[in-house]
Amino acid sequence: MATDEILSSEEAAALRAAPTGGTGFGPEGQVVDVHADHWERIPTGRAPALDSIAERVSSLLKTSARRLLRRPVEVSPRAGRMERWGAYARRLTAPSSLTVIDVRPRNTKGVICIDGEFVFTLADLFFGGTGRAARPAMLPELTPVEIRLVRRFVAAVAADLREAWKPFLELDFHLGNTEMNPVFAAVAGGSEPMAVQTIDLSVAGRDFSFDIVLPGSLVEPIRFLREAGHSGRRDADPARWEARLTADVQDARVRLRAVLGRTEITLRDLVDARPGDIIPMDIPSSLVLYAGDTPLLEGTFGTCQGSNAVRITKPANRTTVGEKYGTSQLD
Repeated sequence: MATDEILSSEEAAALRAAPTGGTGFGPEGQVVDVHADHWERIPTGRAPALDSIAERVSSLLKTSARRLLRRPVEVSPRAGRMERWGAYARRLTAPSSLTVIDVRPRNTKGVICIDGEFVFTLADLFFGGTGRAARPAMLPELTPVEIRLVRRFVAAVAADLREAWKPFLELDFHLGNTEMNPVFAAVAGGSEPMAVQTIDLSVAGRDFSFDIVLPGSLVEPIRFLREAGHSGRRDADPARWEARLTADVQDARVRLRAVLGRTEITLRDLVDARPGDIIPMDIPSSLVLYAGDTPLLEGTFGTCQGSNAVRITKPANRTTVGEKYGTSQLD
């Protein structure tokens, strides 16, 4: 295939030409700033547990938002994503409410971001309005009343987050400052990855959304976890597996050994020993059967059907032998 069939001469010249618009290389000898977001790799692995947490938050928020706004609210989560904090903060619109949340005991910070239009609707609904009015252009910043109402809403979201994360991690979310400038609500370095979960709400015939932004370090412990299920089922599983494991272990076959006697001699006597020498020792009235180095049973030495044998008298370790064989059958 000829080269001109793939690219025309004009296209080839355009590709060879220096890029314009400040997005390519600068003139020779001049240093061009490159933001770190351009070079660092953004993790793309999905964490199924995050999807489960988002579903739980949405389900809980339907009740808490209805109680706060006193009207039906439809809530649905979007697919979560990993994004650099710097890139995310640069896209925020003004005014926006950025409420910092302290994640304990992880000693990290997240943020719940709500745009100004949703904040205005929250205030309108709280004071008996229809929620259909648009935010006036003359309000470039959030009012103290709006900030106070936003914190009530965010407090409800934080409580729902605590319950949603409980099946996976025991976390507590405490409200910090509420800012409108991302610079003052910086919860991470510009290049640090953050888990961004967008929640869509439909209330009073209008659609809104807000973001729950948590540090990417919270994702790693649960990245490979699956759905945790309901709390009652989780509480029952350990007991069920413990019972099955106990039964299986008690039916396992182990090799036993018995020590018939012990004595102590000097190293000199051991070195001078010759074939035919006799080492005296005391034979105990009872001996112990071991599994490895763990004492299990006590008994007396004898013979049975022409073979050496031990008649069991009592368990040497009731905790190890267990209730089934140690207490009921050997006493």
